[in-house]
Amino acid sequence: MSWKWSQWGMMVPVALVEREHDLKLLSNLLTATFKGHGKIGLVSGAVASGKTELLRSFADQCADEGALLLNATATRADRTLPFAVLRQLLDCLPAHAGPVAEIIGSGVASEVSRTAAATLLELSERAPLVVVVDDVHHADEPSMDCVMRLVNRLRSSRILLVLAESSGDWSVHPAFRIELVRQTQFHRIRLAPLTVDGVSEMCSQHLGQDTADHAAEAHRMTGGNRLLVRALIEDQAESGELPGRAGCSSLGESFRQAVLTCLRRSGPDELEAARGMAVLDATGSTHRIAEFLGHGQEALRRALQSLQTLGIIHDGRFRHRLTRAAVYDDLAPQMLAELHTRAAQLLSDGGGSVTDVADHLVAAKHVGADWAIAVLQRAAEESLAADDEEPAIRYIEFALSVCEGERQRALLRMMLVQIKWRSDPEGAVRHLTPLFQAQRDGHLDVEQTAYLLRVLMWHGRIQEARELITHLTRITPSANETPNAVLAGVHNLLRHAYPQFIPDRSGVENHLFDNATTPPGQQAQASAVLSSVLGQTAGGDERCIRVAEQILQSSQLSDTMLESVCSALQTLIYAEQPLLAGRWCDALLTEAGSRGVVTWQAALSGLRAEIALREGDLVQAERYALKALTLIGVAGWGVAVGATLGTLLEAVTARGDFESARKYLRETVPAAMFQTRYGLTYLRARGHYYLATDRLQAALADFSYCGELMRSWQLDSPTFVPWRTDAAQVLLRLGDHERARDLTKEQMAQIGSRASRTYGASLRVLAGTASHRGRLSLLKESVEILQASGDRLTLTQALFDLSCAHEGMGEFGKAQMISRRAGRLAKEGGMQRMQDPALARPEEPTMLHSAQNDSWSRPVDETTSAADVLTLSERRVAALASLGYTNREISCKLHITVSTVEQHLTKVFRKLRVKRRTDLPVELEYHVANPAC
Repeated sequence: MSWKWSQWGMMVPVALVEREHDLKLLSNLLTATFKGHGKIGLVSGAVASGKTELLRSFADQCADEGALLLNATATRADRTLPFAVLRQLLDCLPAHAGPVAEIIGSGVASEVSRTAAATLLELSERAPLVVVVDDVHHADEPSMDCVMRLVNRLRSSRILLVLAESSGDWSVHPAFRIELVRQTQFHRIRLAPLTVDGVSEMCSQHLGQDTADHAAEAHRMTGGNRLLVRALIEDQAESGELPGRAGCSSLGESFRQAVLTCLRRSGPDELEAARGMAVLDATGSTHRIAEFLGHGQEALRRALQSLQTLGIIHDGRFRHRLTRAAVYDDLAPQMLAELHTRAAQLLSDGGGSVTDVADHLVAAKHVGADWAIAVLQRAAEESLAADDEEPAIRYIEFALSVCEGERQRALLRMMLVQIKWRSDPEGAVRHLTPLFQAQRDGHLDVEQTAYLLRVLMWHGRIQEARELITHLTRITPSANETPNAVLAGVHNLLRHAYPQFIPDRSGVENHLFDNATTPPGQQAQASAVLSSVLGQTAGGDERCIRVAEQILQSSQLSDTMLESVCSALQTLIYAEQPLLAGRWCDALLTEAGSRGVVTWQAALSGLRAEIALREGDLVQAERYALKALTLIGVAGWGVAVGATLGTLLEAVTARGDFESARKYLRETVPAAMFQTRYGLTYLRARGHYYLATDRLQAALADFSYCGELMRSWQLDSPTFVPWRTDAAQVLLRLGDHERARDLTKEQMAQIGSRASRTYGASLRVLAGTASHRGRLSLLKESVEILQASGDRLTLTQALFDLSCAHEGMGEFGKAQMISRRAGRLAKEGGMQRMQDPALARPEEPTMLHSAQNDSWSRPVDETTSAADVLTLSERRVAALASLGYTNREISCKLHITVSTVEQHLTKVFRKLRVKRRTDLPVELEYHVANPAC
């Protein structure tokens, strides 16, 4: 052992960290003893506080200074062996003191004690005598009687009596302790746990200075218990990382053994209390632990106090999870099961948390009580209410493993599918076959059957879904509202998402549509308005928009309401209300993200991507679509992957990223997807990719197939998939202007509203079939409508076409101005750069980035929008001016004088700090009031 000089001017072993003062006190007692003043020292400390280490170091010092040392260590077994400790002491006597057998030979306790005491006193006259007894609380009564005789006669002798006891053993030799305290020569030395600095010093001595930085964490784990600290050091030296430190989840073997050693050396009460705490864990109040163990409150209080002194617990809880793990893992499986079963019953009877009861039932791994299944179900429901799926899955899976009733098992499996759906829809697939069989066996009610149908359809299991649809069509109407509401929801779900699977209405027993005439619930109502928007030919009317908003305002985001919320959002999207839908979707996405429900986030991200695409924000559309696909995977999306993957494909194609588009087209999609509404979005996106890559016949085939399906399904809404203008664009490229014109006019007739975004896009396509002069008029009207609708992608395309039209008319200034505006819009929306003659000869812009000559910077403050600084009249004039209208054309269109137009433009240029029309902001809106004059 290495040594060093301490601040007390003594040589101490390195291992005796923070014990220099205690060793100094013992040295002072030894000095007084050498002078003929006998002393008594009682060293008190918790188990593993360093008492034995201190006594050994002191014993070495005594031997060095010439004292005669008698040393003994009591054990738990010595309590029943008379004179066990005294024999150890007498065995240390020199040969001339006589054999031990002669001293203890009489066998009479009082005589032995008297003789032994006299012998020791006689020896002290020849040389100072140091009597050391470690763990004196385990000493036998006869030996203690001898020590007491010595205590009463050593005041003027050269005897130093040093005893060490565990501070936790309050009930051992109380009379002896009282007698010791009465002695004037008595001194108590209390050993305190290591401080943080002490732990740091120990780490430095054994592991180097770098590891001392972890001293605070080591102290928090051990409470300064030397044995536990040393165990941590050993584990660190072996594994290279401190157990319990952030990033380390393993329990070191040395630390585990040290914890158990401390508990076993402390006594059975402490060990039992620690085990009770380990099993009850966070549910273990002092009262509950006492009841659990069958102990009195006072007995438990003493055991807990001992554990706290030991450094095992703090404030009634284990100091560290690894400390609890050491105690918990030491329990035999059978004992563990018994304890957890007892704990579950105790908590259930005492009104404990249902999740706590369920945790103990799961940990027991076997239950025979009838109430256990119900408790596990309630616990799963509570966990779901807190958006914590992991314990909910654990409870239901365990309940399934012990449940024997078929109907109950079907209910549990249905709950398990619903829970797994929140984070892993693909993981729920393996439970669908048993659930389908349970439905065949009559174990599912109408509501459960409808939910199973939804899941089967989602995953493209067509044959099983058809059987369930047939079953539902045969349900007879009843006075009960619940089946009617469920059937109404199924009816509308089939109408808007899976119209190919609507059953033949000619059947006599077909009651599915009879029950679905008036949607009584929010889910059925949301499906009904979505079906209405998709099925009508004139776009979304005000009633559908109003109902969708009411549903969103009154709905709380939940598993049961997710479908309603998504249907209401889709109603707003296809009713051409992207701004309104975006606000609602953003708020719902924020809530879904804060609650951490993965499938909610995926579903809402997919819708947000579609909204961004319709607004022309291709970067956001791609980001949200990728997020949606990443959260639950392509397989997790089932047949609905067509919508999200289609949005992603559409976005990257519009950006000109054909390599990514080809990669997404290689994704495997369910064959059943093309029999659903979601396949239409995918087909349209694929058609646009074919169109962009000059595969015109393939594009026309996809667009035409969309039309066939939509007409046959009665979902022929141009605001959903405008397949006619898509096909018309292909026909224009193929030179068939007449068919292109007919299809476009047919679509415009179906739209109805001249302010519709789809109507504006149709005007752009129709312009491609017109003469130069007619094209210019149609494109101007298209741009006005698209600018008001907020569709930047189609607006950019229309502006590009308008620029080309002006150039064809020889109006090169207007062509160049509008072309540059289109370029700025394209850049902001992440769109593909459009090459045209006007852009090939750009006029030098007012402000130019030095690093990139084809980039324009806005002269106005980026944080201030035009709407913030311009009046409505100024915005209207500025919007038309940015589109290339002359002052006279603007005055005619807005029914104001040319002078008023000039005044408005002067104010606009001053407020926005621009010098020419080409620098006007791209987000200027023109609210269409009257068509062109």
